[in-house]
Amino acid sequence: MSYLNNKKKKTYTKLYSWLIIFVLFVIVLFLTKNVYGVLQGERKSQLNREQSEAILRELEEKRDSISSEIEYLKTEKGVETELRDKFRIVKQGEEMAVIINPENEDKDLYINEKQGFFIKIKDFFGDLIKK
Repeated sequence: MSYLNNKKKKTYTKLYSWLIIFVLFVIVLFLTKNVYGVLQGERKSQLNREQSEAILRELEEKRDSISSEIEYLKTEKGVETELRDKFRIVKQGEEMAVIINPENEDKDLYINEKQGFFIKIKDFFGDLIKK
């Protein structure tokens, strides 16, 4: 009888040990999956933080730039410079000279005047086809 009890104990011990190992393995897999998920979340949070800090730095630089421009425009010289640049205003007694670059002139006008009638027609229809 003792032999049978010992044999049962060995069987139960082996059975329970494999069952326990399996259960522990499942628990370890479950915990590993959760830890991996937490690490992925931490990485995403770190990336979001870095992006947010970069945006914050850009906005702070923009704010500083705008603040310095506002301070400049509060001065009389700043207002005068902006008015002169944007609206071409001059003070009393000053004169303004406007310089026009000859490069901006339409060169085709001079060329077309020298060309014949058929060349003008060809150019006209050629321009329509290109569009």
